[in-house]
Amino acid sequence: MDNIYLISSSSYRLMEDEIKKIVKNNIYSTFDLNAITIDEVLDEALYFSLFDEKKYIVVKNATIFGSSRKKSDEEDKVSRKDTRLLSYLEDPNYNTVLIFTINGKIDSKKKICKIIKEKYHLIQIDDLKAKDIMSRVDKSFKEDGYKCDSSIIYSIISSCSNNYDLVMNEVDKIKLYYGRGCNVKNSDVLNITSRVIEDNNFKFIDSIMNKKMKESFKIFDDLMLQKVEPIMLLSMLAKEIRNTLLVKKMISNKNKSEMMKLLGINYDFMIDKLINNSYSYKERELEEYLVDICDMDYKIKTGKISNRLALEMIIMKICK
Repeated sequence: MDNIYLISSSSYRLMEDEIKKIVKNNIYSTFDLNAITIDEVLDEALYFSLFDEKKYIVVKNATIFGSSRKKSDEEDKVSRKDTRLLSYLEDPNYNTVLIFTINGKIDSKKKICKIIKEKYHLIQIDDLKAKDIMSRVDKSFKEDGYKCDSSIIYSIISSCSNNYDLVMNEVDKIKLYYGRGCNVKNSDVLNITSRVIEDNNFKFIDSIMNKKMKESFKIFDDLMLQKVEPIMLLSMLAKEIRNTLLVKKMISNKNKSEMMKLLGINYDFMIDKLINNSYSYKERELEEYLVDICDMDYKIKTGKISNRLALEMIIMKICK
């Protein structure tokens, strides 16, 4: 049947390309399962139009199809939230095209995944290899009238760690910089696309400590595209909060040199940043944040929460 699809991929762009192939030029609605429930999606899917028109619904972040941290002896055991979806899969609305997308891999042992594979359309998109990314980038430049040497394209791909989404983001930036088709210069590319993951990590921590929620989440999304581990970022944040707390405790009886020596800091700008941040927080606040991070770390390790959600919750608490 052609009215239910499940697309899994680690690339948002590849998923969007696949969605376009399915919906073609038709208008479609988008829902996010991080914001609404599967019941709300199915209510919309079951709704019949008065004019008997076909409608398209894209459901993003459909982690319901992904692996669960909790293991069961029964491979096909159905969770409560899967029950209604299973019923819908048995008798879908023929006028609704329902497209689920999941960032990552599906759990092929789940009954809902098996049914989609057997009766509908399961589209699993593998990561592109460097040569495939290179071919797509070359085609993208040529279609818009740009000439770009293969060595330049290769350097863009390398700087983005072979991440297709990041590569295409940089290609978009290059096109925006020039504004029209032309010869792409290596010197311009180096200036436009210069982005080091480590720099972004520190910018991310700084944005949280400065309580800039919007900026924090923007950088966080970039880091997730770069496949940076949230647990590593959580560890960096804990260290920054700990150092800020120690500086706050020492600031009244120690000078900068002494604090730098005790904290193992080699640069003035780093201690200056900690001193400035210490004025924005009370000791009790910083202590509470460290306790919260320890609690989240425990929940991550015991499978009670995903590492990404844990970090998102900490960001919201600090930046509120």
